[in-house]
Amino acid sequence: MTQAASLVLVCVLQFFNTMILGSLLLSFIMAAVVAQKLQKNYKSGLLTRRIWNLCVHVAIVLSLTAIINMCVKKILNLQSDEHIFKFIQAKMGFKTRDFDANLYLCEEPFQLLPYDTLGRLADSFLLYPYAIVLFFLIIVTAITVFYNLSNPSSTKKMNPQQQTRIVRADIAYNLMHSILFGCLAISTMRMKYLWTSHMCVLASFGLASMDVWGTILRLLRLYTPQRTSALQYCASLLAVVTVLYKFWPRIAEEISELREFYDPDTVQLMNWIKTNTPKYAVFAGSMQLLAGVKLCTGRILTNHPHYEDKDLRDRTKQVYQIYAKRSPEDVHSILRSFGTDYVILEDSICYERRHGRGCRLRDLLDINNGNIMDGPGYNDPDLSPSPSPRFCDELKRDSPSYTKYFTRVFKNKTFHVYRLSRRAVTK
Repeated sequence: MTQAASLVLVCVLQFFNTMILGSLLLSFIMAAVVAQKLQKNYKSGLLTRRIWNLCVHVAIVLSLTAIINMCVKKILNLQSDEHIFKFIQAKMGFKTRDFDANLYLCEEPFQLLPYDTLGRLADSFLLYPYAIVLFFLIIVTAITVFYNLSNPSSTKKMNPQQQTRIVRADIAYNLMHSILFGCLAISTMRMKYLWTSHMCVLASFGLASMDVWGTILRLLRLYTPQRTSALQYCASLLAVVTVLYKFWPRIAEEISELREFYDPDTVQLMNWIKTNTPKYAVFAGSMQLLAGVKLCTGRILTNHPHYEDKDLRDRTKQVYQIYAKRSPEDVHSILRSFGTDYVILEDSICYERRHGRGCRLRDLLDINNGNIMDGPGYNDPDLSPSPSPRFCDELKRDSPSYTKYFTRVFKNKTFHVYRLSRRAVTK
């Protein structure tokens, strides 16, 4: 219940962000509490009966979680996290043309964990103690679970010396988190930050735990409290000394280096915006660039880079039509519907080469709009050629059909800024 209260508090502190109320975790907590009330005696009976009751209990919890989550989202009309489920479906191999899901899938951080990650973790001395502790805890936890299922009332009668051999609930909880976070990191590299932090916690626990060393010494029939304490401190001290010996020179070198990131084109753009546009001018462009515009100039944005909101996702997809094959009338109408005064085009997006064909932003927009992609290669049979050229490229040719809607006011090697006319679109 503490976690449920924390989630509700987060919802309040984030200005009543209803997406938190529709999270699977909150639904899972509510389902677990309800299932516990419904199945009070699922821990009684023989081993086979207890295993069966446990399976039924898990099924009830998962079913209730899905039902509660669907009801909450239906009542509150929540669609903020639907792109996450589409992303998961795509990761599982289901083909999708969804713009948001493909926007994630085409980025390197959302690919599978690279194999060389394990080498880097081993080089940092983290992988080996983690793997040993993980293997040890999995075996001990499995034995403990089987023992508890076979002897439902015996754990209450154990003396303190016997209880140290059994994995505590807090250790089992963190062990489960570590395994799940590991699977998540392997499937999606960006989630590695969750796994590596748990690796550090679990490895530290193994090196500094009296219970782990005590159990090992008991298995070797060498247990004494003095030996256990000595091993605990020696292992911890050895780990600290080894890490410091290997990494301190590199850390000292990085601390001594003072560097400053400098992008002259971006700096020139921000200075121009601050000195040549009204304070309340509205800008459209890519999410990454607009975050910098807001931070450096304080101007108003059409699409803020907060992607966990369905309306903002839809608005971003509409604004990104500046990189699609659309007519100037369509793009002008879309941007003016959001109150846009200026639009910023980036050559790095319009002529992108960082991604391969099918993963460039312009390709994702073409597929979502039902148009064939640029360049040689396969296109789905139901895609058709667009009657309009690519907007971001054609706009720079200053043809009359474009200049009557868009006027170039700034240009450098990277960015092109156009002011939108306020005339109504006539067809």
